[in-house]
Amino acid sequence: MESNQLKKHDISGPVAWTLSIGVHIGVALIAFFITWSVIRDEGEPPQVVTSTWHEQPVLEEAILPMILPPKPETEKPVEVEQEPVEVAVKKDSLESVQDGLAVLHTIATTGEVPEKAIRKPEAEVKFMGLDAVAAKRIVYVVDASGSMLLHLTTVLGELERSLRTLHPKQEFGILFFQQKKAIAVPPKGELVSASAKNINKAMRWIETSDKVIPAGGSNPIVALKSAMRLHPDVIYLLSENITGAGRYEVPADELLEA
Repeated sequence: MESNQLKKHDISGPVAWTLSIGVHIGVALIAFFITWSVIRDEGEPPQVVTSTWHEQPVLEEAILPMILPPKPETEKPVEVEQEPVEVAVKKDSLESVQDGLAVLHTIATTGEVPEKAIRKPEAEVKFMGLDAVAAKRIVYVVDASGSMLLHLTTVLGELERSLRTLHPKQEFGILFFQQKKAIAVPPKGELVSASAKNINKAMRWIETSDKVIPAGGSNPIVALKSAMRLHPDVIYLLSENITGAGRYEVPADELLEA
């Protein structure tokens, strides 16, 4: 009986110790959690890391835009109306059609083309790329010397082309020169109208008369004097070398006097 009581007494001791230890451990855990939570609350707030600057909270209050001072008013320049000045230019003040600047000035100021500057088909002529205006009487003086043997066919083609561009109201004459003589295409000593009939007649005579055959030297003096007697407005002189060479050479001063 006593032994059973001793056994019971022995079991109660460890149980008491176990309960005591458990209670102490629980109290310690509760104290730890309380202390840890207090320390955590008193610490600094964690830093917020944002990816871009515009995602951070704006703490400043909105500020109204600053009022700028008014711009000073500038006085507008006063426009003064100028009366147009009329420039009177006489049409007859142009001495020559070649005065291109005067012609342009007249057109710009008056709006009219001077009568002398108006080109008229019945007064124009072109030969070998050379133009002439205000020419109603034209004389062609062509070299028929031996130096033109290889070129005369080409020259005659250009001569016919120039004649075909003339107006019927224009007049023409043709003179060839070789050595010291002039060969006139009929009618001799006068000009004829530039009609198709007269042009065909002149070209046929040149091709079939056997009078225009390149030979001898080149001396245009006689032909030029004959051309001047026809009182032309323009003379077309075509030659490979109008002064000639060797015994056929013509002095320059004598050529200019002609």
